[in-house]
Parts: sequence; structure tokens; C-alpha cells
Amino acid sequence: MPIDLATVNWVYVGVLAVFAFFAAVVGNLLSFNHRGLAAVLAAVVFAVIFVCWTYFPHGLPLPIRAG
Repeated sequence: MPIDLATVNWVYVGVLAVFAFFAAVVGNLLSFNHRGLAAVLAAVVFAVIFVCWTYFPHGLPLPIRAG
């Protein structure tokens, strides 16, 4: 397997998965169940959450970037 699963930062993956889930729920609610619009809105919401989490100095002990 080309990916060494022991080196994966699973906390970071988990945080991003929660963000993606939250973004999908918000996108679906805002689009009134239109799939295409929900996908676009979910991508935008995820991008906003990711940028805020990665670049805003919030001081939380969770990882702010991969590596």
C-alpha cells in the first residue's frame, strides 16, 4: 500500500470529516433539497470553515494543518 496509515494524522482527518458533514447539512438545508445547489453550497461552506480553522488564531489544541 503506498500510504502508510501509521503516519496519518487521524485527529486532523476526523476534524475535516466533521467539517465536511456540517457543510453538507448546511448546504442541503439552504438549497431546499436541490442536489446540485446543495453540493455547491457544501463546498463553499466547507471552504469557509476550513480557511477559518486553518488560518484564524483560535488557540485550540487541535491540529491546524497537516504535517
